[in-house]
Amino acid sequence: MSFKNTKINLDYNHPIRPPSTVMKLDRLGSFHQTRLSFTRRLIDDLKYQKSKIEIHQWDIDNSGIGSAIIKIIFKKEILSLIIFCHSINDEERTDRVIAEKWDMTFSLFRGVPNKNEINQLSKNLKIQESGRHNSKQLTLSRANKSQRIFEKVLNDLSIGKQPSEKLINDVGYLVRTTAVYGNGKFGIEDFSKTNGHIFLQKPFQAEMLTVYLVRYFSIELINFLAKKKGGKKSVILSKHLTKHLGVGNATGLGMAPFLVNHQELIHQWIYNRETAISRVFSIKRLNKKTQNKIINYIHQAFKYSLQWKVDDKLQSKKIEKLNSDLKKILQNEELTKLLNFHYPIKRFFNFFKDDITLETQEILNSIFIEPFPELLEDLINNMGAEEKKSVLISYTVNDILEIIKDNFNWAIKIDTSKPEENYCFWYTSQTKLEPRLGITKKDAGIEKQLPFDIAHQIKQAVNTLNKLPSNMTAAEVMINHPELRNIIKRVIINKSMPYSEIQNNLIGKDMKPIDILRCKLSFFGASKFDPKSDLWTRITLFQGAPLPNELWKTNVNDWLFPNLPNV
Repeated sequence: MSFKNTKINLDYNHPIRPPSTVMKLDRLGSFHQTRLSFTRRLIDDLKYQKSKIEIHQWDIDNSGIGSAIIKIIFKKEILSLIIFCHSINDEERTDRVIAEKWDMTFSLFRGVPNKNEINQLSKNLKIQESGRHNSKQLTLSRANKSQRIFEKVLNDLSIGKQPSEKLINDVGYLVRTTAVYGNGKFGIEDFSKTNGHIFLQKPFQAEMLTVYLVRYFSIELINFLAKKKGGKKSVILSKHLTKHLGVGNATGLGMAPFLVNHQELIHQWIYNRETAISRVFSIKRLNKKTQNKIINYIHQAFKYSLQWKVDDKLQSKKIEKLNSDLKKILQNEELTKLLNFHYPIKRFFNFFKDDITLETQEILNSIFIEPFPELLEDLINNMGAEEKKSVLISYTVNDILEIIKDNFNWAIKIDTSKPEENYCFWYTSQTKLEPRLGITKKDAGIEKQLPFDIAHQIKQAVNTLNKLPSNMTAAEVMINHPELRNIIKRVIINKSMPYSEIQNNLIGKDMKPIDILRCKLSFFGASKFDPKSDLWTRITLFQGAPLPNELWKTNVNDWLFPNLPNV
């Protein structure tokens, strides 16, 4: 197998890892960003489109209150980020989705809004979900200043000194978003109804562009306020500290069901990731330059792990072991020799895999993919999926049972009669229309539970199907047993899309939603996962990413595992 525009020739296909290995929560919860992640994809697209980002309007006063418009110019269109900065009390500043006030509210907008549109946006953006929004809005978002860092950085810059690298690294952002809504939510533009829009053709690009522009705004804002406060003695944030600042995000249970509800899309993401891994494992030889790149990325990952600090005890232990694993790899006398063998990446991984954690295995997989963007072009451009509203229903009872036997053996093995396998239930909050997790026999609302008890549904389906004629069609089963419609559809989808199903009991006591969140966030391109419980985490997006004036550089997408040298 050879690839266009590359000298790399893959003379065999390394087997892709099976779903039984990949689709376990402990591994999914160990994923890191890769070149396939959407932040990385955005930066590539911004460069390809020769985009230009500029401040179109700046009406911010000395206290940081007011509005601004950032314009992004593409080859064939213009988009704008509309920003409103508000005055709120410290006690009103929260990560919770139930918040009603924020330091900043945003919307990515088609074109540049006129005065009437600005007036309408000013009234409605500040109340977010409760506002009346229009189809020119691509996203709806809000953010708060980081109470740990914003004022400290502002004060330092205003008196003419740079903030400490440790402070910048420990937090990693000036502002933190609490939600970035897109794709038709709350009355904004429905992406499915749009043709020809460059960012809406790829997953989450409108949302990622919003976050990237929020990052740019936060840096411009801190420099502006420092100058207003300190006058001539003030300084702007240094370039290397600026690049190390991303945008924070607090993500909770609201994101978790995505991986359950969007089978086709999740299959596409994970299948492409695993295909990328199998391709680099199929490379027969590496030149010296590429060998050095891989070793350098491991060094970067090692430094990154040293600077990755969290309060969560479990994740802290994982990070400590990651750091220890990477140190041992770098100190291993066989390191260079392994990269000189035939099929070096395969040999390298197999040499270490039994002695390293899942966290380390998956960070190595991110590293292995990194030097080979030319092997990923077809995968990068195929991260979306056309989600089916219906499935083939000509399958027979016997067919469905065979699929279950082959693909859902993990569910069959679970003893769903045990209390620990019925520990919790998922439901939707009436207040915010967001998913929540209840404890069985403790919390009310189990009668409104969401159908995420996949293993239980599989058991029920098998019991019922075994009593039916083997040649009965899926259509007939669904008509006569409507309670099986959901699970039969899932089984049929999984037949052709085997990476579409998490192979764990999602209502069991051992299930940790944080693993689901991390899996999805890794595809967004998140770094510095900072769990605050099993239910929510803080992350950083675009840390280390090029700034708008650097998008023209040839190595524009070389920012894996950002770290500061003096921390």
